[in-house]
Amino acid sequence: MREGGRSLRQPSGNGGWSFTEIKIASEGNSINITCSTSEALQGIYLKKTWPKTWPKNENVIYFEDGENPTVNETFTGRIDFSGSQSNLTITMRLLRQEDSGIYTCHANTKTKKDGPSTMVVVTEKVSQETYRSQEPQGTSISLLAVMAVGFFLIGLVFGMLCMLRKTQIKELCAPRKKDSRCVVYEDMSYKHKTPCAPNPYQ
Repeated sequence: MREGGRSLRQPSGNGGWSFTEIKIASEGNSINITCSTSEALQGIYLKKTWPKTWPKNENVIYFEDGENPTVNETFTGRIDFSGSQSNLTITMRLLRQEDSGIYTCHANTKTKKDGPSTMVVVTEKVSQETYRSQEPQGTSISLLAVMAVGFFLIGLVFGMLCMLRKTQIKELCAPRKKDSRCVVYEDMSYKHKTPCAPNPYQ
């Protein structure tokens, strides 16, 4: 299983190794390292050639057809094998950050020939709690922004309605001026209805 791996192919020599790779995976995941050659060999070593803190004389694994493979105690319970010594796939499981390094296939032959190197980079795993803590923050910020815009629009609408209502109330309460023609008519009607006072001199 390739976990974000990138293949860097190199020309193969006479019966030599075929390719080298860079593999990137997060903690807890798995990567495959394949050692394959057409040369006659007695077995396959997988060595960790970098960083230099890894003991120089310690192998990660040794695999030989028909024999029980040996695994370094650092990788006990985390290494699986598939295939034969001429085409061996080594699966490194439950990766840790300290597993990062350069791994080299080494053929156990008369010439003691090294194969391609695979660079393994193990990144820190982001926990589910971190995702959950980040998600509500983004959600709450978006919710606050939506609420602020909503309240602003509601306030704007209410302000316009109040101004319109206030204008209507002023128009209703303002005193209406009577038509001048009506005032003259009412005055004349009043005069006609007033009885004439008797002339005391007649």
